[in-house]
Amino acid sequence: MEILRLKQLMNLKGISRDELATKVGVSMTTISNISSEKNLPTINLLLQLAEALDVDVREMFVPTKGTSIAQSEIEEAKSFIEKGLMILEGNKTDKV
Repeated sequence: MEILRLKQLMNLKGISRDELATKVGVSMTTISNISSEKNLPTINLLLQLAEALDVDVREMFVPTKGTSIAQSEIEEAKSFIEKGLMILEGNKTDKV
């Protein structure tokens, strides 16, 4: 299940992995691992990626038109975002 649209956004913006890595200050391997979803970015890195790609962070998660997404995938993405927001707000809990 894909959560992020990093590959698609990079293609749309004409930005290579190397260029994006340089913009956000990480290795090209990190970008490769995130784009293939071997790893997920931290919330801070996700925000940096969105800024470097000149998109709203929510666009990182929105499926392409015509793509169907299961309710379970939506709930998983919401949970991921909520956890990140709680971390950013300093409200780490075990309930999330």
